[in-house]
Amino acid sequence: MTQALRLSPFFLLLLLAAAIVPWTRVQSAAPDVGKSTEAVVRDLAAEWSKAWLERDAAVLQRLWAEDFVYVEPSGRRFNKKEGLAGVKKSTEQLTSAVANSIDVRVYGGGTVAVDIGDFHEIGRNQEGKPFNRLSRFTNVWVLHGERWQCVSGHASNVSE
Repeated sequence: MTQALRLSPFFLLLLLAAAIVPWTRVQSAAPDVGKSTEAVVRDLAAEWSKAWLERDAAVLQRLWAEDFVYVEPSGRRFNKKEGLAGVKKSTEQLTSAVANSIDVRVYGGGTVAVDIGDFHEIGRNQEGKPFNRLSRFTNVWVLHGERWQCVSGHASNVSE
């Protein structure tokens, strides 16, 4: 009987650990607890815009899935590796890059989301000429493990 009493704190600790570990996994897996998928995807679009403005390839590395493919308004297609290289070598100077008017639809039991919105960028091109571009985009987001990543996107120019 005394040996059983000596072991019981150990078993209580094991029981407590078993209860806490799944709870902490849920907490870390869902940093946006209370946010709808739509709100999370809108936040990711804003993060993408800011990364584009700041030429922050590290953010895009995280947001774009390994099999990411994008089609630009010109029709040129690029994958993740090509897109990240393009961000790093671009000589355009952006003063503003904003995604807005974003509609989000959720599919696949909450594991796939499609966002459609407008992207407005202002700046100077490689030759130093000013530009003010408006495009409309569609992106497909997939919940990979514990985070959302964009797997594909397309943009079309919008005449103002």
